[in-house]
Amino acid sequence: MVKTTAQGAAAALSAKNGRSRFAKGVSREYCRIRDFEFVQPLYDLAFLLEIDALTKGLEVPKYRTFSLWRAAYSLDGYGTTIDRWLEGVIPDKELDYVPTARIKQYLLNIRETGSLPELGAFEGEEFRRSRRLRSIRGLGPAAIAQTLSQEIEEDDWLREIAPSIEMARARVVELYRGINRGPWQSAHVVPPLLRFLATLQSLTRKILKWGISGISNPFEPVTEQIDVFVNVDEANVSELIAQGRQKDRHFLKERSDAIDGRKIVHQMGWAFVLHPGRGRDANRSIPDLICSLDPLSVNLKGDLLSDLHLHTAWSDGSASVNTMAAAIAGSGLEYFAVTDHSRSEKLQGGLTPILWLRQANALSLARPVCPVLHGIEVDILKDGTLDLPHSLLAAADIVVASVHSNWSADARVNTDRLLKAIESGHIDVLAHPTSAVIGKMGVPDYVRAPAHIHWSEVFDKCAQWNVELEFNCFPSRLDLSIPMLRQAVEAGCALSIGSDAHARSHLLNLRFGQAALRDVDAPVVLNRLSYDALKEHIRKARGMRTGLTCVSRGSFQGQLPFDGDLLNERRTVECRIQQPREVPAGSRVVGIDLTAGDKLSGIAHLDGFEVETCSLMSDEEILSYIRKLGPGIVSIDSPLGLPGGGVEIDPSAGIVRAAERDLASIGISAYPALIDSMKNLTLRGIRLRKAIEAFPDPPKVIESYPGAAQDILCIPRKQKSQALLREGLRRLGLKGRGLDTRSHDEMDAITSAIVGRYFEAGQFEAMGIPSEAQLIVPKVPPLQFDENPIICLAGKTGAGKSVVARYLSAFFGFQWVRTREVIKGLLLQDVHKAAHERLSRHNFDPFHISENDLRDFGLLVLNEYKQVPLQKALTRTLEQSHNAVVVDSIRDLVDIGSELHSRRAVQIWFVDCSDGVIQQRLISRAKADQKSVVASSPIDQNAASIRMRADKIISNNGSLEDLRWNIDDTLFSSISIHS
Repeated sequence: MVKTTAQGAAAALSAKNGRSRFAKGVSREYCRIRDFEFVQPLYDLAFLLEIDALTKGLEVPKYRTFSLWRAAYSLDGYGTTIDRWLEGVIPDKELDYVPTARIKQYLLNIRETGSLPELGAFEGEEFRRSRRLRSIRGLGPAAIAQTLSQEIEEDDWLREIAPSIEMARARVVELYRGINRGPWQSAHVVPPLLRFLATLQSLTRKILKWGISGISNPFEPVTEQIDVFVNVDEANVSELIAQGRQKDRHFLKERSDAIDGRKIVHQMGWAFVLHPGRGRDANRSIPDLICSLDPLSVNLKGDLLSDLHLHTAWSDGSASVNTMAAAIAGSGLEYFAVTDHSRSEKLQGGLTPILWLRQANALSLARPVCPVLHGIEVDILKDGTLDLPHSLLAAADIVVASVHSNWSADARVNTDRLLKAIESGHIDVLAHPTSAVIGKMGVPDYVRAPAHIHWSEVFDKCAQWNVELEFNCFPSRLDLSIPMLRQAVEAGCALSIGSDAHARSHLLNLRFGQAALRDVDAPVVLNRLSYDALKEHIRKARGMRTGLTCVSRGSFQGQLPFDGDLLNERRTVECRIQQPREVPAGSRVVGIDLTAGDKLSGIAHLDGFEVETCSLMSDEEILSYIRKLGPGIVSIDSPLGLPGGGVEIDPSAGIVRAAERDLASIGISAYPALIDSMKNLTLRGIRLRKAIEAFPDPPKVIESYPGAAQDILCIPRKQKSQALLREGLRRLGLKGRGLDTRSHDEMDAITSAIVGRYFEAGQFEAMGIPSEAQLIVPKVPPLQFDENPIICLAGKTGAGKSVVARYLSAFFGFQWVRTREVIKGLLLQDVHKAAHERLSRHNFDPFHISENDLRDFGLLVLNEYKQVPLQKALTRTLEQSHNAVVVDSIRDLVDIGSELHSRRAVQIWFVDCSDGVIQQRLISRAKADQKSVVASSPIDQNAASIRMRADKIISNNGSLEDLRWNIDDTLFSSISIHS
């Protein structure tokens, strides 16, 4: 491998500072700079750039601050990965995030100086104060920026921010004035401190002895002054400190404000006082201190076989399942559990039910190098319920449950919250139970106090319900504490150990668990069980819970739709997770990620499962490419029609098409077709479509949107990671040179191409209306039902029934049967019958059926014929279907014949929405003229009676996200997933 100049210099420094230069028994590997030291200046610069801009009234440089923060977050950890990478010891592929050239130069600067040149502009006390204040929970950059204003006095600022924070005023004042900081993580303090002491030892032939006070237990935060004693006199220590700081690359600076001894401050803010000539207090060697104070220092020989709490790129982790599996195997473990976040953790990319199902599908295709438990870290909500349906949790290999927010100040309320979750019978492990945090990414002195809880009650209940207690090994947590672990074991609880890793470099956190178990006599530790033994342990524990009775306090109101006591067993449908499916086979497809203006467009050619890509500039080049290949389908990532459906832009039609509104209704945002940034692209797409359709033997031209397709297929978008997107496409069966492209546009063109295949196979949903050009999205059922259910939607006009149907169709693969189309079919049949056989006496033009025609005919069928013609036609349609079906919608309970109920699992779902909310939504969509129709529609006359007899009621009085959650919960309350 050819080394860069920087790498060569680093290698020379490495040779100069070999093992012999450090204390005997301390390797140079231990004395490397830690990853958290490298990234702290990146966090600081991002934060201070924002503060500075806010103070000056300038626009925040969001792209720059985000790129700095993302790099820091992606590289943060407790190991020495960055230092070894900069030195060329490890290659790019060993990093979950490979820094850009600019970030790499920043890291090199930090390696040599401990800081960044740009931070020199923020050395004043006002900026040091800003960095201190960011540790206050609930205090944002805007509030902190106010402290830099000369016009705001301290007392006025404190009064203004008081309502938004929980911290005591005295502590806020301390941070404001710089009187006190901390507490600090021991893992942030111990390695740099001992590295410095080892460096001092390497500078003298004399065997130094050391003593440390203020740090005695690596599992507890550092809250007191750190005093370091050394058996060397004052006369010699000054030169040693100067040389030590030089070798430590200025991460440590000496301060002159120590009353006794020499005060040395680390760049992260913590400090220690060095006391020379205190031989009586100095009686330990550096290796001895490392072994006793730093569990990260050596890979303790232990008997753990697994890591049972970690995250992947499916939520907020940095690495794929396969990458984490390889790292797990490389660390000597035998297996691990994937426990990504659940849907409440939105900022962490928490998994919805559909994402969890797709993850299960992906795991079966991933073929990792070691066994994997497919689990979940489910949130315990404020009322003690779990934020995923019970039927899904029952299908998970392991359920780790945790609280991430909304603790109460009342210990009784908090205790009842946990007891209710435990007694749900659906959790296997209670994770980081106290929720205490010391230091978080970028804020090393951040503090979140442990929740107030009656722990003896919780431990007793965990022992009774076979719920294990976690020791979370992330150094910012180390939760439960060692004394509490002992208390849990004494109560009869088993333990589980989890690194809570979000990257490969975090797997070494498990060493804290190995060290903790030396101090806790735990008879049962899940990580000591083999893969098969653990699965059997969980199976038996879940079985034992089914015979227990819930007796927890009724402190909370309401039940979620998926609570077990609400399940109607007669209507529960058995199903299993759908086996992995590749992209359908079919014709040649050309996918185009079209661009506007003077930019290259990404092109993909899918032939069989082989894909090739290129980039083309002009329409002529694209058309020539299509003529040459002769595809059956061309799939274009661009709007191919105009709002209103005309051939020219109609200002009165607005800028949004029905396709964009339909996508938004299922949670996928898309730019309006005629927003300023999209207008030229839309017009180009329409021109290109017309040119292709003018070919002598034209291919079928469809509109696609790669982002929507990727969301529905649950593969990452390019913005998250091009490598992860590539891996997702390979899971779908694609291969060929095109997958090796580094072009984002070409990668999206590949996704557009596969949409063409789903379209050709009939596995698609069309968003929007034909006159405006419909947008095609793939449709892949994630569940295979033993008996395909029929879900019949009911509710008032405008309640959101079509939104529910579209969601079930797009994400769960239901066949969408529209009663509107059935009625239209009846009307067309009626028009062609003899006069004496017709249902209606009115004359309708079969070539121009209007909405008013359909409404009038539908009312005729309802009022005069009591829905019998519709019932017969709808029953015929449903009997011919061999898929799960959603009927949108029924107007009377007799719409579905009783004989169909006896043969299929039929459910009535009532979409409940108040008239006021319906009208407000219509007004917001500029359809206020329909208010009176909604309020008095004769079709709604049976709504109240249907609601009373419906199997499920779905509230739609909140946001679209609330509705999607309600749909998921209602669906999963009706099914049971088995292997």
